[in-house]
Amino acid sequence: MKIPFSCLKKHVALAETPTEIANHLVRLGHEVEAVELPRAAVKGVRVGLIESKIPHPDADKLSLLTVNIGENEPLAIVCGAMNMGEGDKVPVATIGTSLPNGMKIKKGKIRGEVSCGMCCSEAELGLAEDAAGLLILPADAPVGAEVGEFLELEEAVFDLSITPNRGDCMNVRGLARDLAADAGLALADIDLAEVTVDATLAAPKVTVSAEQDCPLYMARSIAGVTVSDSPAWMQAGLIMAGMRPVNGIVDVLNFIMLDLGQPMHAFDADKLSGDISIRSALGGENFAALDGRELTLNAGDLLVFDDSSVIALAGIMGSQPSGVSDGTINIILESAFFRQARVSETRRIYAMVSEASMRFERGVDPLMVEIAMQRATAMITNLFGGSAGAITVCGEPGNINSGRQVRCSVSHLESRLGIDIPEAMDDVLARMGFGISRKGDDLQIDVPSFRHDVSIPEDISEEYARVIGFDAIPELLPPLATTAPVQKDTAIHDAVTGGFLQVVSYAFISTSEQRLFVAGDGADIELANPISDAMRVMRRSVWPGLLNTAKHNLNRQQAGVALVEQGRVYQKTEAGHEENNVIAWLMTGEAQTDEWFAAVRQADFFDLKGAVEAWLALRGLTGRFIADDAIQGLQAGQSAKILIGRVEAGRIGRVDGDIAAALDMDAPVFVAEIDLDALPEGKKAKFAPLPEFPGVERDLVFLFDKDTSSDAILNAVKSAAGKLLTDARVFDLYAGKGVPEGKISLGIRFTLQDAKRTLTQEDSDTASNAIIGAMEKRFAAGLRG
Repeated sequence: MKIPFSCLKKHVALAETPTEIANHLVRLGHEVEAVELPRAAVKGVRVGLIESKIPHPDADKLSLLTVNIGENEPLAIVCGAMNMGEGDKVPVATIGTSLPNGMKIKKGKIRGEVSCGMCCSEAELGLAEDAAGLLILPADAPVGAEVGEFLELEEAVFDLSITPNRGDCMNVRGLARDLAADAGLALADIDLAEVTVDATLAAPKVTVSAEQDCPLYMARSIAGVTVSDSPAWMQAGLIMAGMRPVNGIVDVLNFIMLDLGQPMHAFDADKLSGDISIRSALGGENFAALDGRELTLNAGDLLVFDDSSVIALAGIMGSQPSGVSDGTINIILESAFFRQARVSETRRIYAMVSEASMRFERGVDPLMVEIAMQRATAMITNLFGGSAGAITVCGEPGNINSGRQVRCSVSHLESRLGIDIPEAMDDVLARMGFGISRKGDDLQIDVPSFRHDVSIPEDISEEYARVIGFDAIPELLPPLATTAPVQKDTAIHDAVTGGFLQVVSYAFISTSEQRLFVAGDGADIELANPISDAMRVMRRSVWPGLLNTAKHNLNRQQAGVALVEQGRVYQKTEAGHEENNVIAWLMTGEAQTDEWFAAVRQADFFDLKGAVEAWLALRGLTGRFIADDAIQGLQAGQSAKILIGRVEAGRIGRVDGDIAAALDMDAPVFVAEIDLDALPEGKKAKFAPLPEFPGVERDLVFLFDKDTSSDAILNAVKSAAGKLLTDARVFDLYAGKGVPEGKISLGIRFTLQDAKRTLTQEDSDTASNAIIGAMEKRFAAGLRG
């Protein structure tokens, strides 16, 4: 937002330089991105009188000018413009002058003719984006005068970035209020000229059905206007503020919006049909916006409507058909208060940003609605004629944002800031519009209607910090209680280092997806206002999200997928609800691609089981995988629960074939899930020297019943072998020829070692016999012959 310095001076008598004012604005919390100096930017550009003009002897489109700039000798200038003649006065950039576009004027030759300066257009002076020729100055312009001073160019223009919470400073008066309060200066009264009401002119008929989104709406008819260009001073002010002049009526409304912060709109009354109503859109209605866009509106959008069509998207933009043009004679002025959230939501949906929407969504002053209406009426009738009718008012300004108070203690605010708050600062806040009552340590603040951002004690502490100065706040860290260091969560990192790709999916899923892996036991947490049916309940398993991600990747020619996600799952409890932190894996497709050293191989149950075991090992934990055919959504015979000690911490298995088929996933899909909150603390790694004595490795092959758990077998081996056992594992499985029906052949390899001596044959035989006896006693398993 750009604010001319002269506009600020009309509200408060500022005597300091633009640089000093910019520093004050920054201290008060308003970011100044730049201070433009339009007058200084054209220093050296003088008023010149063209005394003669002849064609260039070597160029048809150039002229040779003799220009008097009030010096002893006139200047010879070569010029390519065609719109000037002898006796015209034009801006002349003298040698050494730097123009706003970066051009530096030098003496030179153009097609053989000497040129000692340059005659300038509006664009070259930075007064317009483009120009068709030279800027022709008025006949009374004094020859030799500085053009910047003659045109009364702005001394300075502040380019500000106003924070979203300070809608009250999206205008000249709001910034002037802060500067005046800070400096102890008086804030000028708003200049309101008397408006004569034409009793014969009927007031507009307005109905408001969307009172929550539009608690205040005012309308007034002005008849008999003659639309023309706005005065030069107004156009110059708008241009300096970064706005484009349109026509007299629109320019007046934009000028007042920049000055007072109240957006307004004007309708061509002769183009309206019937009465005006403010209501919510039904959905599917069409809107032809002033910017040329054709929109189909959504239900709930706030509209200004006549009897036949939408004439404005409230707080954002009017319609093209109802807009004011050069032929407009009768107008209806609109000034209103629209709810911030409604304007913001609608603006985002249609990506339709306007000067009005930026102010409405930050919040305007409800008490300024009528003031702006009166001032606009006076300016329009004074500049463009016409007579004004009575104002139609729907709503009560005093009921909006009124009666708000913040109560707190001074000591609380001082503890927040780390400095004392002198009572003199209360006067500064009072000048900013706050009502201040301090009794001892108790502080009561009455919040003005234009400060939508102040509601809690922390907001008040920020106001005091602004006026005291953030530089005055000591650079000290607040005292913090000593706490134990937070242990770093490496769960997802360890899984990723294992070759899995981390994904993050939504915690909301559909009810049908919930039922894939969780029974319908009434423990689902349903959203009161879901975005869609696909996001109706809070997830109780991470697997549905992983399946959708895997499907998305497989459909895009990924041969294999290995995914992992850490997140929370949610369910109802008698006490309310609980959240558990879980980590889940998914593998499907190729685990080994086709290479020169290995053939392609599909992922299987044991690939995922090995990944989970490796992940547990990094935590000093060992998992036992106990077959469980009752896990919902997993295929019987290829599913297990994961036990850590005696705690059931997770589950693993192959996704049921019907579920995979419904997702068009042809390859087997394997998933696992571990409840991180249920994991016990793992064993700490202990470092020991390498053993000096060799170990002994033996193999035993037994015949077991086919349904015997390998986990139970290995546990029995470890118990029987004694302290010399360092490792035991299944190295072979066979169920073919020579193995009786219902039996299976398992080869068990175990390792014995002692760090203090070399083992003997007797040590090996003792361990082997103990293992053989344990297998016979526990499982009725004999050695295979």
